[in-house]
Formats: sequence, structure tokens, C-alpha cells
Amino acid sequence: MDRRKFIAASAATIGSGITLAGCIGSQETEPTDGSADRNDESSKEESEEERPEPEGGDGRPYTHYDLEVHDKREAGQPVWIDQNERIYGRDGPRVLVSDDWWKTTEVLYSFEGQADGNVQTVIVPDSGRIIAAVGGRGEEGGTIELINEDHTGSETLYQFDYGRVSNSLGHVAYEDIVVISCYKLSDYEAGKHGNEVILSTDGGKSFKQILEPEVNTTDAANNHIHDVEYDPYAERIWVAVGDHGNSQLYWSDDLGKSWEEIDDRGAITMVTQIAAFKDCITLGSDGDPEGILRWEREGPNDVPEEADDFERVHVEIETDPEDDTMEMYARRRWHIREDLEEGRELCLMPFGYSPMHDTAEDSVVLASVDGDEWYELYRTETRDILLTNVMGPLSMDGERRTLISDSNQGEGYQIEGTVPKFWE
Repeated sequence: MDRRKFIAASAATIGSGITLAGCIGSQETEPTDGSADRNDESSKEESEEERPEPEGGDGRPYTHYDLEVHDKREAGQPVWIDQNERIYGRDGPRVLVSDDWWKTTEVLYSFEGQADGNVQTVIVPDSGRIIAAVGGRGEEGGTIELINEDHTGSETLYQFDYGRVSNSLGHVAYEDIVVISCYKLSDYEAGKHGNEVILSTDGGKSFKQILEPEVNTTDAANNHIHDVEYDPYAERIWVAVGDHGNSQLYWSDDLGKSWEEIDDRGAITMVTQIAAFKDCITLGSDGDPEGILRWEREGPNDVPEEADDFERVHVEIETDPEDDTMEMYARRRWHIREDLEEGRELCLMPFGYSPMHDTAEDSVVLASVDGDEWYELYRTETRDILLTNVMGPLSMDGERRTLISDSNQGEGYQIEGTVPKFWE
């Protein structure tokens, strides 16, 4: 049984009633006598006294729930977690693996000996196939490698013309669907751009190119892919492109055979994350003001008509009020969907500071179960830590463990914790 089916079955067994985020509900049981009734009332009063007061709302994240942090450590660069809680990471040409939430690691495979064998990220869809994105920082484009089952070799499934796969944006896996894009600063003079999107419909066994947006203007800094998303509610692929005059939001309802655009190129602001919820599409910003853009849809087949359909910003992250320079932008989210029909889902999205801004230092983690109300679960105020991606939880019930990683800076920094049940 794959992870999503297992989670759906668990949810059906346990019950999947959800209150609106920000509202705290309690289950009621029928008392057997007056004593039990009084005990229930007493417990209810004590529980209400212990509940934190809501803070936020009105376009701001709620801040009265915090990630329960268990451990902080520097231990390299984890980038992916599979359905069995096995965490994969990178160390130069080596693919690392951990079965204890990255406390210890071992080498799974090495691309040492290749001209550009540095591992950029690892993706393990529900099929269990181990896909490594390798190289792409030089003039030659990076490759997508499938590591064989006994970990003794790899097969090159695709090579980008230019650019690499980023560990902090631009890839998503849902059941047998895997969408990956490349990323790099454009070389307009040479006509080179990190602007390819590829798709697998067989769980990472093979890939084909489905999109390569042309340049709209050379006045913009880049023409490259920022993020991709597979939307299971509409069976739709979303793609965000930057920068500025080249910015666009594309979508395809036929697995990349044809594409629609939201507006003229450059009409939509830059975004670096797309998260599809049952009732809305949300975008993580790549500029000021920092936060979540949102378009509410009436049904899965609904489409946005113009860039202004996305409320900017729907939820704004608190930054320095005296400095309007972009301080942080959205990094790789973690999104689980336990019941598509009911829309029982959870998304965590980190915003890491922009290294281009010399004084920026904050990283935050936002979370939502509906794309409407968002909670700021964690904030770190130091340039020593640049939060890049989130791995886990695998279920909205149980331990709800998560690992938030800094996979770009130095030796790498991790925060292991438990996601609070802010939706109940």
C-alpha cells in the first residue's frame, strides 16, 4: 500500500473532522452521570485556560502555535524523505541515506569520477525509484539519473541543455507523477536559459520535456523556471517562470501537451512556490511584500483569468517595517493530501532570507490546511541559518515529525520537531 492510500485509510479509521484553522474544537462525549458531567466541565475549563490566545489574522499569519522543537544539529544536507521515513541527502558526488531522521548517515551511491558529478538533489516518488539530479553548475546542463535497485550503477534519463535542478524549488512528486525543472541565471548573449520542464508519468522510470518558455524580454534578469506543481484536484500541472518581464504562470490540463497562460508575460509578480489546495491555489512570493498570494477557485476545473485574480498578498510575513527591500522568498514546500474529496491536507512552506540582501537574516516556516489561514510555526533570526526545505510530516495524525533543513549553507543545519495540530 502506498503512503497516500495508507494515510487515507488511517484518516477514515480515525476520523477526519477539521475545524477552520484558528478555531480550536473539542470532541464531546455523552456523560454517564452528573459526576462525569462536572468532571467534563472542569476539564473543559482547564483546557480552555491552557489554550494560547490567537494572534494574527487580518492578512497576517497566526503566531500562537509553535513547532515543538526536539533537536537542532549540523549534519550535512538532507533533501528528501520517502514514504518509509527514509531521508536522502547529498554530499558532493555522494547520495546519502538515513534511517534515523538524519542523526546518522551512510553513502548509498557515488557519482565520483564524472566530469560534474556533484549531486544537486534527490527525489524518491511513491514507486521507490531513487532519482538523483547531478551536475549543471558549469556550461553543460545537469542530468537526471536513475540509480539502479542494487545501487551499483545509474542510468541517465534526461540531460538539460543548460542549468541544474535546485534542491530548494522546481520539483514535485505525487504518486506516479514527477515534474522537474532546471534553474540557472540566464546567459542572454549565448542564448542559454534554465527554462526546461520535464515530466514522468511512470514513477521516475522515464522523462520527457513538456515545456520550454521562450524569452519575452532581455531587460529582465532571467528567463528561467521558478517552480512546478502537480494539482491532483484538477489533474493539472502548474509552472511559475521568472524574472520580472519574463514572469508567467502556466498550466496544463493534458500533462503538458498544451499550455495556458494567466496573462501577458510580466503581469504576474515573481513567485518561487506553487501550492494547490482543494479550494484555492497559493503562491509563495519572490519579492516585497513577502508572503502568500491566493486565488480561490469554485471547483477543480476553474481557471484564473488574470494576474489580479491572485490576492497580493493574501497573508503577509512580518519583516523590518523600515526596510522595504526583499528580505526573504519562498523555498521548497512539503504538502500531504490525505483525502482529496474532503480536502484534508497540510502544507508547510519555508521562507528563507535572500542572500542578495546584506542585512536580511530571518527564515520562517508557514503552515496551512486550507490555503486561506496560515500559521507561522517557526522563525530563526540569524544569517548562519538559511532554511531551505521541509521534509515531513508523513501524516496529519500520529507523531507528525518534520525535519526543516538548511541545505545550501556550509555543513547544513537541521531542526527536527513536531507540527502542532493547529487545525483542531
